[in-house]
Amino acid sequence: MSYSLNTRILIGKLEGTSGTMETLTSTDFDVRIRNPEFSPNIELDDEASKYANGNHSEDEVITGAQSAQVTFSVRMGWGGTNTTEPDYWKFLNACGLKTITYGSAGIALQPLREYDCKTITLHIYDIATCGASPAAVCYQIAGAVGTATIGCDGIGKPWVANMTFTGKLVDIVDVANASIPTLLGPDTTHPEKFLSTTATILGKTEKISKFQLDLGNEVSPLIDQSQTTGYDFYQITKRSPRFSCDPIMQSVATEDILGNMTSGLTGAITTGAISLASNHFTLVAPKAQQIQMNLANREGIVNWDANYKLLGNGYTGAYADAGITGGEVTFELRIGARA
Repeated sequence: MSYSLNTRILIGKLEGTSGTMETLTSTDFDVRIRNPEFSPNIELDDEASKYANGNHSEDEVITGAQSAQVTFSVRMGWGGTNTTEPDYWKFLNACGLKTITYGSAGIALQPLREYDCKTITLHIYDIATCGASPAAVCYQIAGAVGTATIGCDGIGKPWVANMTFTGKLVDIVDVANASIPTLLGPDTTHPEKFLSTTATILGKTEKISKFQLDLGNEVSPLIDQSQTTGYDFYQITKRSPRFSCDPIMQSVATEDILGNMTSGLTGAITTGAISLASNHFTLVAPKAQQIQMNLANREGIVNWDANYKLLGNGYTGAYADAGITGGEVTFELRIGARA
């Protein structure tokens, strides 16, 4: 029997209790996942283990804690209305982004520490290649938390979220055909494109051909020796968000990049709504500092490879973006408006 990589599926469900694996069904198979990859990690005490036995034969190793890394991507579309949460947002929730509701005007994702331990159960199925009712092998991961990059890699390209999750490897099991989840009601809205948009960076209007927001999450395990895997669950222990893009170089009178760097200028980054039809996404960083100004070229024109450190929104009464009430908020990805 063989298993097809082309028919691999991945489903996920946010956990009610961090580290406790959820029961997954077809109801949870509602996101169009792309390129899912699974990498198990079984800790070994000493791969070169050998005791003094008088010859060259080696000794067995001791296997210990078991974890896994899961990577995949999602083309990002909106939910169809300004207040409908896209199904794939559950994965971004497990990357430390909390869903914020702005009444009937819109919804948003914000990086908040209260979601440092928002974990997810992930099941990956490799399905057999032959037969009318092929079985599958299922890799079961629980207590998973992730990090992600969000962006576009070229003009007219879709918004894409590339995610990496780490969790405890609970088991690998055989699954009968009747128990393999079926895709039910996935989001069908067209992915947002990097067209008909405006980009304002540190108060200047820019022309960019790509951008990337790196959540910069550091994911660490909560070790628990009472668990068979060695871990209770994973959690975010540090956040270092960065925004990068490739603006065309302008005159110094228009934009003094060197001055921005040497003065430590901070300001707002706003990558405006990106859509062919209407304004669906808005990505806002209320306070940012440029930390890189490499010269490059694109389409035969000189540009900057620019990188920005995203800082907190401020403190009560002195928010950089008064529309965001959280002082710790370093960026907001919004559908619709705040009011």
